[in-house]
Amino acid sequence: MDIFSIMVLRQRPDIHAPILDVSTNNEQSVTPGFIFLAPYETALPGPYIYDMSGELVWSGSNGSTTVISHDLHVCSYAESDHLCFFQGAQIGGYARGLSVFLDNEYKPAATVQSGRGLELSDMHELRIFDEDLYQPKQYDLVSSGIPAANGWVMSGVFQEINITSGEVLFQWSSLDHVPLSETYTPFGLNPAVGNGLSNTTPWDYFHINSVDKSSKGDCYNSECEETCSIQRSDYIVSSRHTSTIYKVSGKDGSLLWRLGGKESSFTWVDYNFSSQHDARLREENQTHTILSLFDNGSDNYRNTSSTSAGMILALDHRTNTSNILNRFEAPGKGLLSTSQGNTQMLPNGNVFIGWGENPSVSRHTADGSVVYIATLKDQNAMNYRAFKWNWTATPSVPPDVFAQASSPNAPFTFWASWNGATEYNSWNFYGSKSNSDPLVLLGSVTRQGFQTTFTFPQFYSHALAEAVSADGTGLRNSTIITVALPKASKK
Repeated sequence: MDIFSIMVLRQRPDIHAPILDVSTNNEQSVTPGFIFLAPYETALPGPYIYDMSGELVWSGSNGSTTVISHDLHVCSYAESDHLCFFQGAQIGGYARGLSVFLDNEYKPAATVQSGRGLELSDMHELRIFDEDLYQPKQYDLVSSGIPAANGWVMSGVFQEINITSGEVLFQWSSLDHVPLSETYTPFGLNPAVGNGLSNTTPWDYFHINSVDKSSKGDCYNSECEETCSIQRSDYIVSSRHTSTIYKVSGKDGSLLWRLGGKESSFTWVDYNFSSQHDARLREENQTHTILSLFDNGSDNYRNTSSTSAGMILALDHRTNTSNILNRFEAPGKGLLSTSQGNTQMLPNGNVFIGWGENPSVSRHTADGSVVYIATLKDQNAMNYRAFKWNWTATPSVPPDVFAQASSPNAPFTFWASWNGATEYNSWNFYGSKSNSDPLVLLGSVTRQGFQTTFTFPQFYSHALAEAVSADGTGLRNSTIITVALPKASKK
């Protein structure tokens, strides 16, 4: 990270947001909205929102260099849009913490953490209906050369939790259903995988990294939709270390089918994937299932592709075959992301991709054409998932302003911003000669981005900034501040 990869703001010196550089933007093909990132391995990790031009809209960093965030997105909670994200501490390839919900004033609305006495929640999934966890358990690994009673394995666990009450509605553990033999990741491969010798270094044989929910239920696997008397919601679970997508019964947790891996229920037709992330159910009926995922194609040890890609897949339950419908790659030679990443389907049929360990995002039309690319300038930064959403917010806190002049006889300059506000498009700038004098409108300026500057040719000792909506309505004022002068000028 260098000083040219982060924003430096006069009125908000606490904000050190990574700069997002937009290299491709076909405005005719890119709809309005905002980009939601939560980069880490950067100056100040945290949740951030940018507009499509790469301008910062909101910094949610709390100033800590050790508290990280993941999976920032818009979710519907209590019948309104909220910001939802994981917040906690990174521990190798996973993290411990809780899920945070903020309302459209950026006030805390709810937090969710794991129940039934389990470890704190993990970073890998935050859907409005569930969360996942990594749970070390003592396990017999004698067959793997570890003495009896000394073996430890990380079980991939997810819970569906009632946000209001904290009640655990459903819980599933990989060790109850998926044998160790399905993994492609031997213990001791690297520190993140673990050596299986203690509860602090358990073998992460499964590595759960996404959970989605089916509205249809597993009646499709035994009887027709019309005669199914009980509709149970099933789950789609992604395991990076077995390179498998599992359909899990919402009735008893049993495995209804596997896609990929060593025990696949389906035959791949002219494609493959491995070490994948972000498996999502898109459509399903009695005969077919449509999924999307991010194919990493490599974990730095096992390689199935030279480039990563977003994928849309079709599963045919009549023939037990699976075909690829669309593949979305980065332009040029492509990108290989050996960790993280996601594929978001947009309402108009376009696809938005976060490239994980490569700090880039891209937007593609349905035919795969790239119409948007943006990359964090801090090349050390990584971002677990990236999203594009609409978002409307008016912060509860007022705008920030700083003003400075070189002397009481010189012009003075304003720097103004309103962290997180989406509904203003200009500023009114005011000045006064003293605390007791009335404020005078000095000028109006169209919003220039996160930070707007304005210089007035005559000196005023006090200043105020007002955020203004498109129809000219004043939305919120800053506090009145004293214009800063060099120490010598104050004598």
